[in-house]
Amino acid sequence: MTTKNEPLSGIQARIEELQNTISEKEGEIKSRAQHLKDDLKAELAPVEMVKKYPLIAAGTTFLATLILTRALTGNRSYASQAKPECSPSPTQSRGALYSIGIDILRSAKDLGFNYLQRYIDSKIK
Repeated sequence: MTTKNEPLSGIQARIEELQNTISEKEGEIKSRAQHLKDDLKAELAPVEMVKKYPLIAAGTTFLATLILTRALTGNRSYASQAKPECSPSPTQSRGALYSIGIDILRSAKDLGFNYLQRYIDSKIK
């Protein structure tokens, strides 16, 4: 009877050994994945991207501002040729949206330039 149990206990020991190895490898993979996630998060953070590429960030902000301004202002030649409407509410709402958009763009521009100025000052010092 001992001969029949020996192969069975050897197989069970091997199964336990493999399960332990699998759990160790699983822990290693999880820790590596967490480390990679943290590295990617730190590398792709917006603040880090602006610090790494300040001119590209400023250019992108300028281009986005230009596109957004064009989208908010619309086609001015069409607005000047249009007949006056009976109710001025669409024009007023469009003007209000335009004013809000311009204020947002100016605020974003000021924030961007202030950040760029602080960044340049910190690099010079």
